[in-house]
Amino acid sequence: MVVSSSWPGLCCSQVVLLGTASVRGKARRLKQAKEEAQMEVEQYRREREQEFQSKQQAAMGSQGNLSAEVEQATRRQVQGMQSSQQRNRERVLAQLLGMVCDVRPQVHPNYRIAA
Repeated sequence: MVVSSSWPGLCCSQVVLLGTASVRGKARRLKQAKEEAQMEVEQYRREREQEFQSKQQAAMGSQGNLSAEVEQATRRQVQGMQSSQQRNRERVLAQLLGMVCDVRPQVHPNYRIAA
């Protein structure tokens, strides 16, 4: 039996088994620590995302009211323009047709008769 100096009273095969078990335990602890860290990171991310969403909702809520007011004002202006167009349409058409159809031929003042 070969005795290991770092593990008194144990042979090399027992030391190897203990070392393997130690490595497995360490790997298991590292894996568990990694999973716990990932869960903490995920929880932190969810909290920050929720906080961001609430702040965004608060900011957009006030903008939502403002955009609704602007949209309503725009609709009123468009309706006013359409009603004005309907009221003045006949008068403008009559005026345009009068200008186009009422042609009065006359000589331009700059026209010179060549002698």
